Amino acid sequence: MNRREFLGSPLAAVAAGLGVAGPARSPAFWKSICSGVFAAGTPLLEQLQAAAKAGFQGIEVQIGHGLELNASSEDLERLLDASRRLNVAFVSIWPSRAEGGVKLYDDDPQVRAAGVENLRKALTLARRLNCGALLLVPGCLGEGPKFLYGYQQTWDRVSQEIQKLVADAARERVYLTVENAQNKFLLSPLEMRAFVDQFQSPWIQTHFDVANVMELGYPQDWIATLGNRIRRVHFKDYKLATTAEPGRVVDLLEGDVDWKAVMSGLRAAGYQGFVSAEYGWRPSEPGYLLKISRALDRILAMA
Repeated sequence: MNRREFLGSPLAAVAAGLGVAGPARSPAFWKSICSGVFAAGTPLLEQLQAAAKAGFQGIEVQIGHGLELNASSEDLERLLDASRRLNVAFVSIWPSRAEGGVKLYDDDPQVRAAGVENLRKALTLARRLNCGALLLVPGCLGEGPKFLYGYQQTWDRVSQEIQKLVADAARERVYLTVENAQNKFLLSPLEMRAFVDQFQSPWIQTHFDVANVMELGYPQDWIATLGNRIRRVHFKDYKLATTAEPGRVVDLLEGDVDWKAVMSGLRAAGYQGFVSAEYGWRPSEPGYLLKISRALDRILAMA
């Protein structure tokens, strides 16, 4: 995203509304945290406060984890006011856990239709919170060892359902960002690029997760291939499998991700915006949020 594109994007509106300087006066990257790092049941206002205290400028929020699709206007106003006051932007909303889910690949047409409707509601919700993106896990071929949906079938179904949402995303000015998840679907950067490009819409883009590609590829290669299609970024570190132990997500700077190459790749791709650390709640480490924030500082300093 270059300066002109930034100034016309939803992210610029968020930055302006929160007092966050644009590219001419600030670094290209801002720190964000995913809400899964907080204990279940933690009110979203408390999440915002904790994020701000730990030095984050943004948060990605799961529906059902402090935010609901049917949130009242009064609740949304309170959240938006807190967001502005604390200088913590709503970076992305994850609608997959909404009641009824977002299963655009399901065999049942009614389940797929319910997923589309949930996404429409989430697009409106995002716009009302000055949030520029929805995270969409596009498909799932099965559950563990159980195969359920064919690759081509999943591609066709999900493509058909997303196409119904292009006009809604454009109207709300909220990106639908497809994530490369560990779900046996869209396993290469060439596939992800082709999948997104078929919609021929600037509102269908990618949500790139660094760690999720490590067993089958290299994040710097994905970044170079996806280029300016990347609208949001997840940071996790990953320790590759060895003969002694399986691959696994580890704390930032403790795995095999080449962070220098990742940051260089994001710069070369023209990415400017939030990078969100995605980790779960760790009750045994009271200072875990601050630890993540400091690790992000070290990574961003590599840019």
